[in-house]
Amino acid sequence: MIKTPSKFSWKKKAFAIAVILMSAVMAGWLTSRYFFPAQEKLIVEDTSKQGKQDLSITTSSEIKVPVTIFYPGEAGLVKEEKTLAGGSLPVKLAESLLQEYFKGLKNGLNNTIVRGVYEDRNKILYVDLSDEFRRNFSGEARYEYYLLKSLYQTLVTNVSEVRDVKILIEGREIDSIGGHMLSIRSLRETVWY
Repeated sequence: MIKTPSKFSWKKKAFAIAVILMSAVMAGWLTSRYFFPAQEKLIVEDTSKQGKQDLSITTSSEIKVPVTIFYPGEAGLVKEEKTLAGGSLPVKLAESLLQEYFKGLKNGLNNTIVRGVYEDRNKILYVDLSDEFRRNFSGEARYEYYLLKSLYQTLVTNVSEVRDVKILIEGREIDSIGGHMLSIRSLRETVWY
């Protein structure tokens, strides 16, 4: 039996192997880019003391960021300008914002613990709060509206990538914080009719 040459020449085989390798490299890059969290970038600061150069490395979470925090008031929202240590990740900045936000609230709401902040692919931020947020709320419908609107406004004003916010209490969706406003929906739907 006589051997016949294969349909593919060595050039075609080399081209096919190159295409497969490039596809594998692109798949690896896309996987690392979109499925793994980004690393905090390091910033090198040059500080000189009496002619000597001392290089110190600072993480971006130590960088001070100007923010606007909204609080519920009697006749609407009260705006405060502050400076916070912020990170390059939107979730880290949102956590810092919420911790500062709850410090400024009164009547037990300042005991609320931020259990976690998560972002989905649709740029919706899920804010997981301790049950103190629901238990310590007391007030009428107008105050509940201003409370939810101030939380929403604080996050969307300062975290540019956020499109909407959903509140979770102890990891679960709840119908309402104070019984007046539906908080099972997103805050954008609740406070912007």
